[in-house]
Amino acid sequence: MSKSAIRRYLKHGTLPQLRAFEAVARLGSFTRAAAELHMAQPTASIQIRKLTETVGVQLIVQDGRRLRLTSAGRHLYETIEDLFARLAEAESVLAALRTPAGVNSPAGGPQ
Repeated sequence: MSKSAIRRYLKHGTLPQLRAFEAVARLGSFTRAAAELHMAQPTASIQIRKLTETVGVQLIVQDGRRLRLTSAGRHLYETIEDLFARLAEAESVLAALRTPAGVNSPAGGPQ
């Protein structure tokens, strides 16, 4: 993987922003997302604004009181779902390797 292709995401501490975006997109509300993530609503809004600046395209459009994902927002949401699933899988494997049996296991190395 070329690091230059994802440099903008690595540079701006994007994981918390992606987490906020995922919650806003899934719940359809900055307020509900902020409550789920145990943060203030303005903080969730700031995270989304920073993410929008990082990716360089509008992700969410506000229709009155409702939020709607743009096509870029829908694509990013699907990508985040995959990314978070992969991170959860990695954490599951790493958690098993943290146990004393996993550390000494011959399968404990890279495959």
